[in-house]
Amino acid sequence: MLMGISLVFIVLAIGLSWPRFRLIFLAQSNAALAAAPLTMVASAVNLCAIGLAVAEHGLLFGGLLIAGGMFFAKIMQAVPSTPGILASALCLAAYIEMTMTVVA
Repeated sequence: MLMGISLVFIVLAIGLSWPRFRLIFLAQSNAALAAAPLTMVASAVNLCAIGLAVAEHGLLFGGLLIAGGMFFAKIMQAVPSTPGILASALCLAAYIEMTMTVVA
């Protein structure tokens, strides 16, 4: 049961941090926005969530989780904001806490 809920948290962490993370790679984005501290936090959360998804669930299922997060970001059409990045960091923390309790 906990493992299923933790998968939702990793997908949410990827999906909520993705809009701000992808600003780094867009040509039309503002350089100051791409170098902002909030973008750095979103990048750290996104890369950590992607790394954990692949490391803990394998390449195939981890790739499905990453695709699910990107799909969630696409359907939400979310504007990158501070509450969204905070929520993604909290989702990542919840995922880490839940997987640590499952393993321990």
